[in-house]
Amino acid sequence: MIYVFLGNEFNIIKKKIEELINTLNIDNIIKYDFSESSISEILNEVNYVDLFNEKKLIIVSNFSFKKLKEKEEKDLLNYIDNMNDNVIIIKCIDESLDSRKSITKIIKEKCKLFEMEKLDYKSMMDYITNMFKENNIKISYNQIKKILDLCENNIEYAIKEVEKLLIYKIGEKEVSDKDIDDVISKSTEKEIFNLTDNVMKRDIAKSIESFNILISSKIDATVILETLSRQFRLLYQTKILSKNNSESNISKMLLVNPYVIKKTFMNINNFKEEEIIDYLYKLSNIDIDIKTKGYDKNKVLESFFLTL
Repeated sequence: MIYVFLGNEFNIIKKKIEELINTLNIDNIIKYDFSESSISEILNEVNYVDLFNEKKLIIVSNFSFKKLKEKEEKDLLNYIDNMNDNVIIIKCIDESLDSRKSITKIIKEKCKLFEMEKLDYKSMMDYITNMFKENNIKISYNQIKKILDLCENNIEYAIKEVEKLLIYKIGEKEVSDKDIDDVISKSTEKEIFNLTDNVMKRDIAKSIESFNILISSKIDATVILETLSRQFRLLYQTKILSKNNSESNISKMLLVNPYVIKKTFMNINNFKEEEIIDYLYKLSNIDIDIKTKGYDKNKVLESFFLTL
């Protein structure tokens, strides 16, 4: 039998595959990466009968039906028509299957196809709730909502954070708000936005707080440095163009999202033109100091925030 898992909800697919493997109870597991192997190698392994005639479970990651060549597709179809007792689990990276192709019809008819659609908010709530139920740990609706809020409703990120929380709560029966605050990391994308927003508002305390959260989340300081440099360049361009242009015109001229320009527009009076240039020089010098003089990048950036 061939099982095809389709979709981008990777952690959910991983969990489903683990459940399937437990159900199949096959010890001889062989893994292939389709980006490094051919379909002929995989099918040869499936068809090969070893000395002990042991049943095999073949797991193929990074698979794409779109990348199958004509002969490979024909070989796969031939195997589907003559499947043996071995099992193939295909982790397909395609967003969808082409319904016009004959292989799609055959896959749906003769194989087990699991299409993992993107979860809506209610489904995400249910999925995270079930993770706690399975581990006999109590958690409230508002606490689940808080976790998803912190993870910006990104189910992949939320699952990883909940797994951390479940390990943290081993041997205990209930989750507290403090547990969530202590364990669940804020989305780094959101925190980078918070950092740049705080810097643009010249809020030293909140800038340092956001910076420390990002560093504790293993975000490299040089990434933060590059982000700040881009934001100050955008601020300078927006400030200059705002003298004779509307927000919408600036957005079109700079090819930047209108919302980003709107947020930048709100901060143009927080800095004089010469100040922005001065900060760009400071950031450039920090970059040089880090790369050529070996200065501690975290400490140098912290010092920068104190100059706001």
